[in-house]
Amino acid sequence: MSGGPPDSLDKRDPGHRTTAPSLNKTVPDAGDGAIAPMRARAACLVVIKGPLFGHKFDLEQELIVGRDPQAGVFLDDGLVSRSHAKISPDGAGVRIFDLCSTNGTFVNDSAVTSKYLDDGDKIAIGNTLFKFISRDNIEAVYHEHLYSMTHFDALTGVHNRPTFDSSISSSIAKAARVAEPLALMLLDIDHFKRCNDTYGHRAGDYVLKQVGTVLGDNLRDGDFVARYGGEEFALIIRRLSPPGPARFAEHLRGVIQAQRFEFEGHHIPVTISAGVAYWDPAMQSPAQLIELADQRLYRAKHAGRNQIVAE
Repeated sequence: MSGGPPDSLDKRDPGHRTTAPSLNKTVPDAGDGAIAPMRARAACLVVIKGPLFGHKFDLEQELIVGRDPQAGVFLDDGLVSRSHAKISPDGAGVRIFDLCSTNGTFVNDSAVTSKYLDDGDKIAIGNTLFKFISRDNIEAVYHEHLYSMTHFDALTGVHNRPTFDSSISSSIAKAARVAEPLALMLLDIDHFKRCNDTYGHRAGDYVLKQVGTVLGDNLRDGDFVARYGGEEFALIIRRLSPPGPARFAEHLRGVIQAQRFEFEGHHIPVTISAGVAYWDPAMQSPAQLIELADQRLYRAKHAGRNQIVAE
């Protein structure tokens, strides 16, 4: 297979986070006391209690909270209505609206129908408790750093293995609820040890970073990429029926092969091998999907590398 991605493979929304955020606001550097530039962040909600503990949601545009899987903040909680609350930034601030929910929306323990939020307000929706942080609050920078450290790989900037483990389980649960297709792609950088031995480990780190960047830049809206371990990456491909994920994997393989990797005057040829597996409701656990993708990756490598195996 060759050429560009299938027509249905729309690029992700620019606001969809696939790599670690870069901050730009003046705060002391933890190492030597220097002042590092960090950009001002949007107001945000941080989950301080509940299943999504630690997650942060930027409030750059209207956000719906509810039990509908398509909601901006999806809460799988029987106490939460399908469209429970709306949070909207406007010229005056950030306002929360209860959308005639069954069990109510509470700000600082008081039921509300509509209210402009103040910095530090605590919002209870079902069993989840959010904290509102205004755009000018330095605590937002702290939470940004905390989120980055706990969810992203420090070297490549893509999601880390614990975040993948959580995301694959939640993605399968959502796919089962709404009966939509889900695929997993496991990929490995070919001959990575040879790269380290020939050009040095700094060159190897450079290749890992660049591959992570290429993958992040080519994701579709809603897809997910993580560093799975060593030179291996994992992609969760949502809402794309077969053979779409295999074609998408082939597109990524071609993009990486065509990319020119230059490090300290050396051209480093880089290719990938990958296995693609599709979630089947007959599977008993995410581990079975991962194992199937891993078996296909193994076959791709032992068939000569620089190829995709999807069946």
